[in-house]
Amino acid sequence: MRSPGHGAGFAALVTATLLVTAAANLSPMLVSALAVQIQDDLGIGEAEIGMTVSAFFFVGALTSALAGRTVERIGPATGLRLSAAAAGAALVVAGALGRSWPALIILVGLAGLANSLGQPAANLYVARGVSSRRQGLALGIQKSGTPAASLLAGLAIPAVGLTIGWSWAFVLGGLLAFGVTLGVPAVGRRPPAPGRGGAATGRRPVRPRPDVAVRLLIAVTCSTGLAAMGSMALGSFFVLSSVEAGVDEAAAGILLMAGSVVGIASRLALGAGADRAPLSPFHMLAAMFAVAALAFAGLSTGSEAMLYAATPFAFATSFAWPGLFHLAMVRSNPSAPGAATGITLTGNFAGAVCGPLMFGLLVEATSYGWAWGFAAITSGAAAALMAATSRLVAPAAPSMA
Repeated sequence: MRSPGHGAGFAALVTATLLVTAAANLSPMLVSALAVQIQDDLGIGEAEIGMTVSAFFFVGALTSALAGRTVERIGPATGLRLSAAAAGAALVVAGALGRSWPALIILVGLAGLANSLGQPAANLYVARGVSSRRQGLALGIQKSGTPAASLLAGLAIPAVGLTIGWSWAFVLGGLLAFGVTLGVPAVGRRPPAPGRGGAATGRRPVRPRPDVAVRLLIAVTCSTGLAAMGSMALGSFFVLSSVEAGVDEAAAGILLMAGSVVGIASRLALGAGADRAPLSPFHMLAAMFAVAALAFAGLSTGSEAMLYAATPFAFATSFAWPGLFHLAMVRSNPSAPGAATGITLTGNFAGAVCGPLMFGLLVEATSYGWAWGFAAITSGAAAALMAATSRLVAPAAPSMA
């Protein structure tokens, strides 16, 4: 049997992680893309849309660390299948029963369980099935699942939302997610290497622990949490903001699709490049956060021309950095990549909770210009913190063969 890291096995492995990631992130992306129809149907405003998206990541923040440890026990393939099944159930029920805002926010929030399981499962899946020389590309493909979900959500505006209704987009997305569960191949449950995170010599094995010191993981968590605030504001309010700037709703959906394609291409290019680049992924993250801050500053002008100019840079950075982040976690924590991801994803989810919520409240209190300015500030702060932390994390990370 061929190793999952080579030939058709590699393709099957990364395709499975890509599809599960897309399914797990489809709920908030559909809320964001179909926000205009949902607002009209349920009689809610931007703040409620932001809260609904935030609920997804709030549940993820609460369950991320536990999900990471759970995945280490049950294995990555099982974790991925559970993630896709949970996503499918949440989407179908939300489409069928989410006819009021309280019902919708609860159901979208529960979908966050699928994401908190899927992210560490995918990292562990790649860590066990792909050689270190190809992990950057594999994670770049896998993390393209989020912009792929955004692309599908953008397509849902003209294809489903404006034809048969927004709720059907959730039902159809759920059926696709159920289908994804059938395409997750098994990967060997290879035990951790002996050592700090490996098995003990006695009866009771030592629980796998991250290789990087917890204080440094917390610093990375804070940086990515700040960056996630801007990233999720982009995913949550791009269509509404574009319509406010004078773009037609259908055209805004197409622009969202185009931005998502840019995000996917950037993740793939950065993932492949990270396998060969002399720079640490942590240093590359700091640079991406800085560019994202500039792109958000451009969006804050409210100009339609600046919208078209800044959109590619915003999606190429805010939608592309998670691949590098997860590569950094896998490379620097070979003993327990799932557990390390579970810890640091808490910050990502917390930022994803606060970002849409605060953005929506700022829009209602001020304007989209001030809200995008806030996103620029948080991304700039994330760049500064990551630049400082990378000097400590990179030398502390164990070397990879």
